[in-house]
Amino acid sequence: MPRKLRVALITEPTGNHLSSLIDALSNDEIGEVALGDETGETFEQIRSSAGDVVKTTYTDLAKLYTDFAPDVVLVTLESWRTPAVITQALEAGAHVFHEKPGFVNIDDYRAVYRLAKSKDLHLAIAYTSRMRAIVQEARRIIATGLIGDLFACQAWFIADHDRTHNYATLGGGWIFDKQRSGGGHLTFLGCHYLDLLRFLTGANFSTVTSLCPVVGGEPLSVEDAAAVTLGFDNGMIGTLSSGYYVSRSEYGSARHSGLMVWGRDGWLRFNPGGERTGEPLQWMSQRGVEAEAPLKSWTFDKQDAAIDEYRLLTQAFLRACLGDEPPPVLPEDGMWVSECIQAAYVASETGQRQEVSIPNA
Repeated sequence: MPRKLRVALITEPTGNHLSSLIDALSNDEIGEVALGDETGETFEQIRSSAGDVVKTTYTDLAKLYTDFAPDVVLVTLESWRTPAVITQALEAGAHVFHEKPGFVNIDDYRAVYRLAKSKDLHLAIAYTSRMRAIVQEARRIIATGLIGDLFACQAWFIADHDRTHNYATLGGGWIFDKQRSGGGHLTFLGCHYLDLLRFLTGANFSTVTSLCPVVGGEPLSVEDAAAVTLGFDNGMIGTLSSGYYVSRSEYGSARHSGLMVWGRDGWLRFNPGGERTGEPLQWMSQRGVEAEAPLKSWTFDKQDAAIDEYRLLTQAFLRACLGDEPPPVLPEDGMWVSECIQAAYVASETGQRQEVSIPNA
């Protein structure tokens, strides 16, 4: 019988995307599950959804490690609580998958990153967008060299401003409180497209300039909009527009997001949510035989839209923890995006371009 993983889910009532992590407990790679919640308030909800896979619960996290000894820990907590919990899991020898961002102070996450690397443990942020079929195909086209040396990229991730109207109650109020969350739209949503720009192009950030204001008028301590200009280590330049601009129904349609990459021999554009909207992946190449029919337009089957990318990402992570395949998200991936976002905030505050790098492991 294949080995199964002992998994701990550590959360609290205000944990972001808790329902997705509960669903992840149904992955076949999981054997037994322990729940950790210092308030104890989520236990009934999780048990009712996850079923018999949940074997035990703990309000004392230290006891969870001594008694249950998990192989893997899944974490979704308010950002300010997260670094200590991740550190505890890594020190106990467990791999960690966590919701973004995982910190308020970047120095805390740098320490987490170094600890994971020193112990040769997997550390992954939930960058689910990279699991979509349309994203994977775009990455293949670019990696194959069909659009040539990369010149520039552009991305836009637009969400609903309805949630900023409810800032005092959403997620217990912490999402828009900088002392508890660490940042706004760029931290919680724009991060996905920053990750995609690296994932698709294979290039790392080198510099950033930005504006990160509150444009909607609510008394928020975090940005509801961001305009980011990026430099990359391969010479490419890029931009990201990230903000709460549309109605909830329009955001749900997934029609207000997109990504484009230009190269020496062509270009590529698509909506990362294209399976849901029916929008095609379009690309043009003048490379070799491709020049005979340079413009392509591929539409993905509606079945792709029904696949839960969160379930796919957690499954791939669990398989990596079993040693069956490479991890879908590396510690470096989370570190690069986190450093870029923090540099963007400094650039917005100072009006000065910032260099981006990650710490030595």
